Amino acid sequence: MRKTGKKGLPQAVVAFAALIGTLFVTGQPAWAGEYDRKPEVTCTSERHPQFADQMADFIRIAVNVGTVVRLEGLREPGVAFYDHVTGTECYSTTEKFFETGSLVKASIMGALLHRPQDLSAAERPLVEKMILESDNDTSLRLWRESLGCGKDDNGTVRPCDLFRAFLEAAGMENTYPDDEGAFGDTHTTARDQVRLFRLFSAPNPVINETRRAYALDLLRRAEPRYGVPSFAPPGTTHALKVGFSKLGGSNHEWRTNVAGYVSGGNQGYDYVTAFLSDRNEEVEIPGPYDWPFNGIKRLNKVAEQVNCGIRELNGDNTCWDFENEDCFISSPDMECRTDHPLRSHRSQHWVRVDIGAKLGSTVHWKLVDAANGIVVDEGDAVGGPDCVCEKTVYGLYGSYILKLNTNVANGGDRGAIFNHTGGPQDPDPDQPPVVSAGPDRTGAEGQAIELAGLANDDKGTPAVHWSVEPGPDVDAGASCSFSAPTATRTTVTCDDDGTFTLRLSAYDGVNAAVGDEARLELTNVAPATETPRAARAASAVTPQPWQVFRAGAAVSLSVPFTDPGGNDTHTCLTDWDDGTTSTGAADGLTCRDSHVYTRPGMFTIKTEITDDDTGSGGHEVMVIVYDPDAGFGTQGGWLSSPAGSVTADPSASGKGHFQANVKYLPHDQGPVPGNGKVSFRVTPAGFDLDSTSLEWLVVTPDDKLAVKGTGSVDGRPGYGFVQYSYDADPDRVRLVVWPLTAGAYPTDTLTYDNVRGAGFDLDVARPQEIAHGSVVAHN
Repeated sequence: MRKTGKKGLPQAVVAFAALIGTLFVTGQPAWAGEYDRKPEVTCTSERHPQFADQMADFIRIAVNVGTVVRLEGLREPGVAFYDHVTGTECYSTTEKFFETGSLVKASIMGALLHRPQDLSAAERPLVEKMILESDNDTSLRLWRESLGCGKDDNGTVRPCDLFRAFLEAAGMENTYPDDEGAFGDTHTTARDQVRLFRLFSAPNPVINETRRAYALDLLRRAEPRYGVPSFAPPGTTHALKVGFSKLGGSNHEWRTNVAGYVSGGNQGYDYVTAFLSDRNEEVEIPGPYDWPFNGIKRLNKVAEQVNCGIRELNGDNTCWDFENEDCFISSPDMECRTDHPLRSHRSQHWVRVDIGAKLGSTVHWKLVDAANGIVVDEGDAVGGPDCVCEKTVYGLYGSYILKLNTNVANGGDRGAIFNHTGGPQDPDPDQPPVVSAGPDRTGAEGQAIELAGLANDDKGTPAVHWSVEPGPDVDAGASCSFSAPTATRTTVTCDDDGTFTLRLSAYDGVNAAVGDEARLELTNVAPATETPRAARAASAVTPQPWQVFRAGAAVSLSVPFTDPGGNDTHTCLTDWDDGTTSTGAADGLTCRDSHVYTRPGMFTIKTEITDDDTGSGGHEVMVIVYDPDAGFGTQGGWLSSPAGSVTADPSASGKGHFQANVKYLPHDQGPVPGNGKVSFRVTPAGFDLDSTSLEWLVVTPDDKLAVKGTGSVDGRPGYGFVQYSYDADPDRVRLVVWPLTAGAYPTDTLTYDNVRGAGFDLDVARPQEIAHGSVVAHN
């Protein structure tokens, strides 16, 4: 919030600034920088740690570029960054808080959009004026009336609960309203402002998609604009909010802030940045205009390092091509320093030092790494015909500052550093391309792995080509394919697990091709039978669930499966649930086998498919095996039907009266029994099952019985049932009933089950102990 209440930069101020030029550079110019140290910066990325390490140096340089010296010491800017593409978060770890000024208006909008209710018809134009014009009056109205912040009419500071709730939901743990209630004096950090703009720039549970799109649209049109767009990648769009105001102690010192979102461009950029500063000294301009010229220049220089840094990591070196920086020692000074970091040569990684030492003077020079204050090289240049006044320092991969110190205090000594041998009109000899295969990648066999390669050349975009080499841990015959092998950004899919070497080669038509490599580690994926592709082949699966066979007949097994590891081989192991197993190699992507059951029962066939990397998947199916000559069963009595048995009335319980007498008649071939009936009645619950048809009967050698059929419930047809019985000590009975609309056999939709949760295989059905009567297996 600017306490002067003025918005934008009037044209008269622009013209006036042009007239007075460097008068705005005070005794402590905002962009002077401080380079004798390594700022504390945190950069992390689980997916791309190499990218995070490289980005950390750019953040350190940005902090050093924006650091100014004041009487109380160094004043660092707050710098933070988050890249959605790589999941990289960076922030300067200064413990200092900054006052937001009008930057808080983005948080006010976020808090309003976080509420359960939509913006009211009265609030919407206020929000738009607050963001698009940075209007203070509308901001104050929303701050007080919609969020319950600021002071009430009696001067009491309100609790600001809605705003604080939003800050908590957004994870902005270091942002809080000022004790006096002024919205522009809200305290924050750069990291918290990045957290805020991450909400605006990607789907999240705090602000819904419709409201998020509304906020982004406003932020893309907000005025004024600085910092975030400075040296931003070409073709990108910028959604941002700025904030500036005078510090309380001096009319010539300002706080200047910005946070925003950069997206688009030819590399698909998608990142958030925030730059906060205070103690920006300004020249007081005659007339009615207030504007933080030095503060804006300071943040533009800070933003340059971040924006150009991510551009360089994406293969765009044009930010810093053909640069030179110099400094001049004026009397009575005995030292000077270049103000702007110089990036080393883009492909050969050197910096050329050129010293102009007057006759009789000795100039000591130091080349300093701008990210950490380390002196990478130094020397003495003694004025005269034998002066060693030029040196090229090789093996440099960063940004550098030149420092000079002379032994003669009469001025005139100078120094310069270069990252080129010519210029745009007289360029270097054609240089080979700069290429990067991107960070190492991990994934799974058969998965399309995204690759983010980079390639750049001083004559334009070079031709590129991807290739891949399997490592020694990859099985013979493995292969990989690229979705677009001649594009820097593509995907690669391999048909086996292991370690692969990816190589991106670039050729500019002049120099020999150059390349860079990245490591690809792929894990094995186990074969599966429940994938959509396998589901489409379900008709090819045999046997089908609850399929009925006569004892002595062959049961054919066919289980199709999928495996993205197309180079894998597979073994099938089948447990037939009768004490026997069989094993064999898969037939392509299908397990095939056959088995004969010699006795009746309900059998759950389990097939395990194992690939050559020990990954395994399974399939199971239950079949019914009957034998008309195995006997029959008789049963009658009652059991205590527990609560929860009757789906329509879970609290119902009572006596479950059962009666069944089902048998195969002589000469019956089955599976339908020629005689019998099943009934089950629960009193007083009112549940009543009567069979209307029978489908099969199973009588096992160990006196277990199961009968399946259809029937009516309380006189209504359309139900299936299975009754399980054990002739044991004590005897046991279970009844399962379901609507036939749910399928031909029981699943999860049941009408009655007195043993809920038990399996449907006869051996695991767990029938309930009866209270009275008997179950008799005649076999």
